[in-house]
Amino acid sequence: MTFRHWAASAASVFAALVLAGCQSDSGMSTQKEFVGSEKCSTCHKKEYDTWKDTYHSKMVRSLKDGLLKDAGDNWAKDSKGNAGPTKGNIDGNAYGQNDVQYVIGSLWKQRYIVKNPGTGNHQFLDKQWNRYLKVWEPYGQKNDWETQCATCHSTGYKVVSYDPANPATQKVSMSEHNTGCEACHGPGAAHVGSPSKANIFNPRNASKADASKVCGYCHQRTENYRWKTAQNHPREDMPHPVMGQSYKAGQDDWTKWYTKDQALMVGVQPNAPFSDENKGTDLFNAFWQDDQAKATGLYDERKHHQEYQGYIQSKHSKSSIASCQDCHSPHAVGNKPKIDPRATCTGCHGSQYDWQKIMPGTGQTAGQLFVRTHTFNPKQARAGGATDESMPAPEYFYKK
Repeated sequence: MTFRHWAASAASVFAALVLAGCQSDSGMSTQKEFVGSEKCSTCHKKEYDTWKDTYHSKMVRSLKDGLLKDAGDNWAKDSKGNAGPTKGNIDGNAYGQNDVQYVIGSLWKQRYIVKNPGTGNHQFLDKQWNRYLKVWEPYGQKNDWETQCATCHSTGYKVVSYDPANPATQKVSMSEHNTGCEACHGPGAAHVGSPSKANIFNPRNASKADASKVCGYCHQRTENYRWKTAQNHPREDMPHPVMGQSYKAGQDDWTKWYTKDQALMVGVQPNAPFSDENKGTDLFNAFWQDDQAKATGLYDERKHHQEYQGYIQSKHSKSSIASCQDCHSPHAVGNKPKIDPRATCTGCHGSQYDWQKIMPGTGQTAGQLFVRTHTFNPKQARAGGATDESMPAPEYFYKK
């Protein structure tokens, strides 16, 4: 089936769903399943408190809570003379700092969203703050935040209404901003009602492949044709394919949600190899495809949020040696502290193992700032760029 034929078929199906009101029923039942991270804290206080200290809990914040000090101090102009954000990327209208409703990110860079009057959602401003260079950089994202990025910047995200002929009218909802407890453990209503290990998903008790898929849901790059942004462009995220439903960790295998004509997931789909160039898509130049990649068979990441696509190329993944959770932890558990990912390599490979060389910064996330590769190539590692370890912890403009 061609994409054009699929789209026509999907349009009729979606129209029928809208007329029947099915999305409202699904949305209500799904909403009840997610209880929010605050609820989890009543029984899992240490896990909650240590999660609050991670960037998973700090991706989406109000201006007063999250504005970086350097960005606030240099809002009008940075030390290099670059002007700060002044207009919306979609409507082109002028906006000031007080118009900012949310700041997005704080570790690598920070972006700013204001209302988009045309859709009622949010749009990005035209500059982002680069923490490494301490400068303003152009940022050209011209899609509503809710229909391009929010799936992975929230928990319990779902599309609740959608007209393929007019994507600008679509409606979405989410149970909370940021990557909350239920993003990794699945909806918690049943567990809250009757606490049991049997009715909540724990990645630690899953296979290494299934545990890593939980992280991979957001730490991979997709071009999604099934759901379009409000501006009628392919999306970069992975909403549940069924309207009114949210991704449920431990229950849903998102790697099998879409065929290639519905969404392009390089390396995840068997018919979408890393060696394909994918010209004309957002996946073009997403992975290194030079002579070194072809010789080693390892296509290192060239952009950010592609760690899972690097990892599944590695021996760690293919031989089920290590999952994402073996090297990273989103919170402490019981009396055990959070895992220090910089110390995990030596536990298996010895003190002489140079993890910084094996994991160079190959995926660009901002000017001269890179995310470390997760292909783990000990024989022929690339030269890498600066990573987050080179920066101090963020400071904030408004005192806590």
